[in-house]
Amino acid sequence: MRWHFEGRRKDGLMRHPADSLQWKSFDAQHKDFSSDAHNIRLGVASDSFNPFKHLSSVDSIWPVVLIPYNLPTWLCMKQTSFILSMIIPGPKGPGNDIDACLQPLVEELKKLWDSVDTYDATSKGTFKIRVALLWTISDFPGLSMLSR
Repeated sequence: MRWHFEGRRKDGLMRHPADSLQWKSFDAQHKDFSSDAHNIRLGVASDSFNPFKHLSSVDSIWPVVLIPYNLPTWLCMKQTSFILSMIIPGPKGPGNDIDACLQPLVEELKKLWDSVDTYDATSKGTFKIRVALLWTISDFPGLSMLSR
C-alpha cells in the first residue's frame, strides 16, 4: 500500500492519480497526512443498475465501492482491489434518502481520517493509519444523487 510513495516513477508524466494536480494539492494542504506512506487515499464510486437485466423493470440497486489509489495503476482499478462498502437496495434509486444510506460510511471515514491503530504483518507491530477520500466517480445522474 506504499507503492504511491516509494515505488512509482516520478518523472513528471501523468502515469497514476498520484501524479495529478489534485493529489499534489491535497499533499500540500495536508503535510501531516502526506508525510506518512501508510496513509490511504480512496475514491468512491456509485451508480445504479438493474440487477435483473430487464429493461422494463424499475428495480435498481446502488453499490457503493471504495477504490484504494495507493496501489499501482495496473492494480488499483482491478475488481479484486475494490472494496464494496454497501449496497443501497431498490426498488428505485435512494433519492433524498441517500444521505441516510451513506451516513454509516461518512462516520467511518471520519474515524479513519482521525487515525486508527492498524497491525502491520511485515513488521509485526501496530501503527496509526489515516484514510482520506479524494474524489468520487460517477455519471451525471449519479453525481446529482451524491451531491444533494
